[in-house]
Amino acid sequence: MPRVPSASIMRPMDTLARIKALASQEFTLDAQALDPAAPLDKLGIDSLSFIEFMFKVEEEFGVSVSDEDLKGIKTLSDLERHVAAALAACGRA
Repeated sequence: MPRVPSASIMRPMDTLARIKALASQEFTLDAQALDPAAPLDKLGIDSLSFIEFMFKVEEEFGVSVSDEDLKGIKTLSDLERHVAAALAACGRA
């Protein structure tokens, strides 16, 4: 599978697309068909799988999502907002 571009060349508008691509790879889902507003459990993503996925997201984007923030992430759109905020906080958005 093709590698998603590294965080160093990422544009802010690419954040959701990159998260969808990572989710597609991790969970064998169609990235184009992923509804970012759908609850994670409706996408077939359980809590343990999501935590493992978060490690990959953090590595890919070079950011951390706190355990407290993690509790509030219920959709891929929620995740995108947290990643975008973390990127902005470290000056990479």
